[in-house]
Amino acid sequence: MKISSNNLFNKIESLKKSFTDSEKKILEYIKRNSEEVTLMSIKELSGKTDTGEATIIRFCKKIGFKGYNDFKISLIKSISKEKQETKYKIDILSDKNYNSVAENIYNNSFNVLRDTLSLINNETFDKCISLISKAKHIEFVGVGYSNLTAQDAKYKFLRIGKSVAAHSDPHLFKMAASISGKGDLMVGISQTGETQEVIETLKNARSRGANTIVITNNDNTEVTKYADYILVNGFNEVLSETGSFSERISQLFIIELLYLGVLSKNKDKALELKNLTIKAVT
Repeated sequence: MKISSNNLFNKIESLKKSFTDSEKKILEYIKRNSEEVTLMSIKELSGKTDTGEATIIRFCKKIGFKGYNDFKISLIKSISKEKQETKYKIDILSDKNYNSVAENIYNNSFNVLRDTLSLINNETFDKCISLISKAKHIEFVGVGYSNLTAQDAKYKFLRIGKSVAAHSDPHLFKMAASISGKGDLMVGISQTGETQEVIETLKNARSRGANTIVITNNDNTEVTKYADYILVNGFNEVLSETGSFSERISQLFIIELLYLGVLSKNKDKALELKNLTIKAVT
């Protein structure tokens, strides 16, 4: 997919005079294949453009990003925003064609999941899965819709024998953080990255030696300052009735990946414990 000029490429074009021939080649390829690039690793882009990985990193830094992944996040935002601007706003009250409404909900959710998939960093996921596997106790922390994701995560990991909690009361977040320590893990879930209760909880837990992970759709916000690892989920920049639905899907997608990763790391024991918990409630 090629996206229009009304996006981050306006800024990049203004810097084009300072680019080397290799950097210009990278820019032209990304402009012609924007959506495909969001799914590429730096190694794959290097092969497609016949340039070195170091050149791609230098290109990203020259246009104002910390690195390739940071640039991809901005590119995904730009594409997502353009898609949202071109599709009609979902309003179930004014459209009695429910097939059409359903199709828009589906497309919106698919786009968010696709964005999340493109942002997966295998190395980061491996480290997060290792932390969850080894943690003495895990707290999932979220407010509002993110708390529903935290509750889902609690039930998943509880079924495979992990010591885990997800409180609904923010005061209990702070209490849990105040008694956390080395070997414990605090997983904060905040779509905006600016939820004060989550920020304070991760900050306190980290100061006590606990490990911290954050699931958010923006890796440059206040909460990320207190995260050992950041897992970025898909974007939805238009507020509508279905916004929270697609956002939760992308959060749950990340939780499912973490769960399956931990399950595969401790397969025999985890499956045995899962079967025991299933028998206990049936």
